[in-house]
Amino acid sequence: MRAPFSRVVCAFALILVVATAGSAHATTFFVSTDGNDGNSGSMDSPWQTLRFAVQQLRAGDTLYLRGGVYTGGDNVIDSQAYPVASGSSWGDAITVAGYPGESVTMLPPNFASGIKMTHGSPSYWIFQDFVVDMSNQSYGTGMGATAVYVADGANHIRLLRMEVKNNQGNGVGFSNSNGNSAFNEVINSSIHDNGRFPGVNMGYGLYVDTSDNLIEGNEIYNNGGYGLHFYDNSGAHEVNRNVIRNNHIYGNGTHGGTNYGIVIAWGSDNVVDGNTIEGNRGGIQVYTGSSNTLVINNRISGNWPSPGIAMQYYDGAPTVVGNSVGSNAYEIVDFGGNGVPAVESNSVPVTQWFIY
Repeated sequence: MRAPFSRVVCAFALILVVATAGSAHATTFFVSTDGNDGNSGSMDSPWQTLRFAVQQLRAGDTLYLRGGVYTGGDNVIDSQAYPVASGSSWGDAITVAGYPGESVTMLPPNFASGIKMTHGSPSYWIFQDFVVDMSNQSYGTGMGATAVYVADGANHIRLLRMEVKNNQGNGVGFSNSNGNSAFNEVINSSIHDNGRFPGVNMGYGLYVDTSDNLIEGNEIYNNGGYGLHFYDNSGAHEVNRNVIRNNHIYGNGTHGGTNYGIVIAWGSDNVVDGNTIEGNRGGIQVYTGSSNTLVINNRISGNWPSPGIAMQYYDGAPTVVGNSVGSNAYEIVDFGGNGVPAVESNSVPVTQWFIY
């Protein structure tokens, strides 16, 4: 017996509604320093604060920041202070971007991060085309907040064409605190002049103790400590499978110490490829607990007083191939570790140092 026609139509309509709801189109919103959080969020009727605007975003949405300087506690992005959604993939990420052709600066208050993705483990967020200026961080509050901080299992966070500067502490931090915050990306960005106040080995460009991150095409310079600090001595040893590629890393270690352009420690299968590393306190340091580190095709010069490439206390011998190394305090130095490094086709021979 056939179902009544009206029942078939109703069932079809229900299926159509459900299918439509499941494929809702992403929305573009706007925020402006002279907007109002009671507005609709359209280009002609923008919201005013990032705190309000970010909470409205869902997977696939884009929030454009119109030109201006965003100040105060309501104009930072902080999943610990208020709930945020997640994207579902890079193709369906949530994007917060400076509006094309306009200058956008986030100027957080003292002791606040500009971007903090922690509570709730948010994922698939893209931040692009604006400045995080931490100039309000004042001496006397310790090292302050990290300018861009990802922890608590948050993952797949991308910084694209960003500028992160002037923090008294670290510029960018990917932390394994309360969960391995992995698969993040920093691409074509500028990270500089962090670690503004004196303190040896303080104020890194990036401090990373998580896995599977991509750091590519950036300028990382004039930071007080290391340029890139991949280091996890917590016992988790999660600095694995990171790729550091085609960056320009220079002038780091402005407060002295042994601050290299890049240090890799406490993890395995990390790749340092095609970077230009010059004028730091040292070039590349393959260090304690590292295993199977690949150092290839880098241009390393003018680093002093530490070597261009230094290897020490590694658990698995690194591979150092095809690097152009010259005019450093020392060129390639193996201080010793577990195994014999594969050092081939570099511009200078390996130098053995023995520390007694």
